[in-house]
Amino acid sequence: MKPGLFAGALLATFFTAGSAIAAQQDFNVINRTGFVIVSLNVSPSSDTRWGPDILGIEVLANGETAQVSFDRTDSICMWDIRVTYSDGDTGDWRQVNLCEVSEVTLNAP
Repeated sequence: MKPGLFAGALLATFFTAGSAIAAQQDFNVINRTGFVIVSLNVSPSSDTRWGPDILGIEVLANGETAQVSFDRTDSICMWDIRVTYSDGDTGDWRQVNLCEVSEVTLNAP
C-alpha cells in the first residue's frame, strides 16, 4: 500500500485542454469500471507512497474520460494508478508505462 502524500513533482494539471508541449507521460484516463471514481492517485512505481488525489473535488463517472498532464521535466516512465470508488473500495493498476501509452482504460476487476 502507498499511504500518504507524494513529495515530488507529479501532475501539473488535470482536466485541461493540454499544453503546447506535452510531457511524454501525459495520458487520458477512461473510467470503464462501472463505478464512480471519487479519487485518482498516480505515483512512480518505485515510490512507496501514493501521490495526491488529482481529481480534487471532481469525480470521474463511469464512461467519462479525463486528461492527466505531467510536468515536462519529469522523465519517469513507470507509474502506478490507484482509484477510490464512491463506496470506498479501491482499485490499483501497477507498472503502467506512461512513456509508451497515451490512454489508460480502467476496467472493472
